[in-house]
Amino acid sequence: MSILAHASPDLRSLGASVEAAQMNAARTLLRELASRVADAGDMLAGLPAELRAGRAESYTRHIAYADPHGAFTIAYLIWRPGQFSPVHGHKTWCTYQVLQGELSETHYRWDPSTRTAIPHGRVVRRPGDVVTAVQGLRQIHRLGNASEQVAVSLHIYGVAESDICTGVNHLVQAEGRTDSARP
Repeated sequence: MSILAHASPDLRSLGASVEAAQMNAARTLLRELASRVADAGDMLAGLPAELRAGRAESYTRHIAYADPHGAFTIAYLIWRPGQFSPVHGHKTWCTYQVLQGELSETHYRWDPSTRTAIPHGRVVRRPGDVVTAVQGLRQIHRLGNASEQVAVSLHIYGVAESDICTGVNHLVQAEGRTDSARP
């Protein structure tokens, strides 16, 4: 339990105000990013052909650009057929665009009483689709390739390159499934 649970009503109100300000800033940033990503041109051209096959073990991440000040990292993700992320929220803001193939995205809502994510919808993302997410458990999802062709997506995360493996996904338990289960 956080110290805030025992805080005065004024301190809880201030905490809620800070959270609202952060959410407003993140939404503004993500709207701008979605617009810029959609107009960025052929991002697939920046991925060398030899990196487009992915690997059999899991989806592959290739760093395309890392901000020298550590504010964000841009990465290509290569998804072979049948490869999926675990169910997760995000520790940071993010946006992605599908560049090749199709990705299946399952959405979840967080149930704080059971501390599990409950599925509540699925959408197929196609080339050109741009998706954004704020940090936290408001936009829990599972992303992957349910098709028979390799898929490629370009992701931008609000973390330094050194934190890309641990600073992005907030893994959660999903109702009625394990990470090894297919969609």
